[in-house]
Amino acid sequence: MGWRVKGLSVTRGVAAAMAMIGALGWTSLQAAAPAGPAIAAPSPATAPVPTPTHPLNATDLEAWLDGLMPTGLRDAETPGAVVVVVKDGQVLLEKGYGFADYGRQIPVDPRKTLFRPGSISKLFTWTAVMQLVEQGKLNLDADVNTYLDFRIPAYHGIPVTLRQLMTHRAGFSETARDLLTYGKAPPPLDVVLKRYVPPRIFAPDGGPGYSNYGASVAGYIVQRVSGQPFETYVAQHIFAPLGMNSSTFVQPLPAAMAPNMATGYETSDKAGPGFEIIDMPPAGSLTTTGDDISHFMIAHLQLGRYGGAQILQPQTAQAMHTTVTRAFPDLDGNLLGFYQQNVNGHRVVSHGGDTNFFHSDLDLFIDDNVGLFVSVNARGKDGMGEFLRDKLFSAFADRYFPATTPPPASTVDVATAKAHAALIAGQYITTRRSDSSFVALVQLLGPTVVTANPDGSITAAPLGQPQKFVEISPFLWRQFNGHDRIQAIVADGRVTRWSSDSAAPIFVFVRAGGLLGAGLAMPLTLAAMAFLALTAATWPGAAIARWRYHQAFALTGPRAVVYRLIRLCAVLSLVAVALWTEVINLVSATTGAAVSGWLRAAQIVSFLAFAGGAVLALVNLWLVFRKPASLSARIFAVLLLAASGFMLWIALQYHLIGLSGEY
Repeated sequence: MGWRVKGLSVTRGVAAAMAMIGALGWTSLQAAAPAGPAIAAPSPATAPVPTPTHPLNATDLEAWLDGLMPTGLRDAETPGAVVVVVKDGQVLLEKGYGFADYGRQIPVDPRKTLFRPGSISKLFTWTAVMQLVEQGKLNLDADVNTYLDFRIPAYHGIPVTLRQLMTHRAGFSETARDLLTYGKAPPPLDVVLKRYVPPRIFAPDGGPGYSNYGASVAGYIVQRVSGQPFETYVAQHIFAPLGMNSSTFVQPLPAAMAPNMATGYETSDKAGPGFEIIDMPPAGSLTTTGDDISHFMIAHLQLGRYGGAQILQPQTAQAMHTTVTRAFPDLDGNLLGFYQQNVNGHRVVSHGGDTNFFHSDLDLFIDDNVGLFVSVNARGKDGMGEFLRDKLFSAFADRYFPATTPPPASTVDVATAKAHAALIAGQYITTRRSDSSFVALVQLLGPTVVTANPDGSITAAPLGQPQKFVEISPFLWRQFNGHDRIQAIVADGRVTRWSSDSAAPIFVFVRAGGLLGAGLAMPLTLAAMAFLALTAATWPGAAIARWRYHQAFALTGPRAVVYRLIRLCAVLSLVAVALWTEVINLVSATTGAAVSGWLRAAQIVSFLAFAGGAVLALVNLWLVFRKPASLSARIFAVLLLAASGFMLWIALQYHLIGLSGEY
């Protein structure tokens, strides 16, 4: 599953990271960052200059989309997409582009073709929660244990509340096990939630940190309080009144709906393994059409009303759209379920969603009574399909809701900009992370790097694509010729955390500490693994050389035994890397049952390779130094202990050794 800030996915990013260490290669975001346009000093022109407003009507919109979408899909190598725009309580345009099934050349039909909008499902979960709040059955600020039949521990005395869940501030560690599988129906929701309660790794004020588990807990509360299965509750209390007759949370799809399901693609012409099963349905199992989702958008834009149906009271819907919780004073924040994505001075409430193959966005220009929905059925070449929706949103906003005034001039002089750029530069990890399982490898293999540029600007990648940002006021940067902004928090003369408009509702970037923060953890890991790989490779080489030149093995007794065991551990360290790579690939693509055996093997081999190797390296050092030995033998013994000891630390730090099957 792809790492995506707006959506359900996480594990494809881990898989890619493991593949990198498997190849003993690493490239930082700093190295990958494009040079961008050169600027002599921070410039006030850091956002699009206001452009003439185009009329938002069906004629102009269709002509514009017809020029944009086919080219975008072709360039992204993505088979199909659906785009829906609503305005003033009506569907302005809903249209399919490309193919729902490329092999059979079945076009996307916005009224029939089913898409999986991933974490946009959460908006239905949060709407259900607020329906029960209206009825007095739920309290957003009560301890959720009040409603559960299992217990979520407090964090330093702070219990979890529904408000925290809706704003991703419960502090749950990231989970990946069985989040997305194929083929079989998911286990009962309570079984999934009770099997493993992820630890809470930060207080509410330390967030947000996006959590599929937290949203699923909210869905389970809906199920328990309403007395209905979650899927049934949503069908009766949201889908039915909104006339969403082609929508369901049921998995696998009911037989009558299955023929209309769009195919999810790994590449433009290679279909995925089948219908994706979300084991935590409230977090992302919605299946729907473009036409159906238009009803939901209209209902929220009209404060809960669709036709003659009222799914929320106006004050409740308004509260969902206006109750803002911010991690940074000037950036977009979380709402009650939605998050802000304000653009060009217009208030926008949004949510995105991702599965392995479907990538979607829902955006409500709340004061303009306009909604935009887009979904594609492949990540596309280099992720271009996934990012097509972001480009569509920006282009749509700039065309129909452009800024009316230029952005304010920067208040920061060049010297200050350079000083502040130096302060924020460095390596960061996010609050959407795991500190308790091997998923923590993401921190080692893919920290987010902020680079200070010579002109006083910075390069950062809040959404995974490096962009240049220019400081416009102290510790507030704007994307060069773009909409995104970055803000940093400074403590004791040091930037400790930052985020952006695009990321702040989902996670915060926290400065990494220790070797990782110094940028040394990965280089040292590669150096240690290279040394162990060389040790493993020279073992048969030395044996062949002795045979070729008729030389006897020089070591005897304990040193001979330790010599062979050390090299066996070096070989096992390479096997451990291969096993962990396979574990991550399986986590990305298949079921937990298939992963468990590989995970156990990886843990056992890691223990033998890294714990055993470190102990043997220490014994070898003692044997070499207690009696006369060559200088080269002593140098090798010292380096071996350093490499083996460091890899043992890495294995313990990132949970490669252990007995737990949870992640």
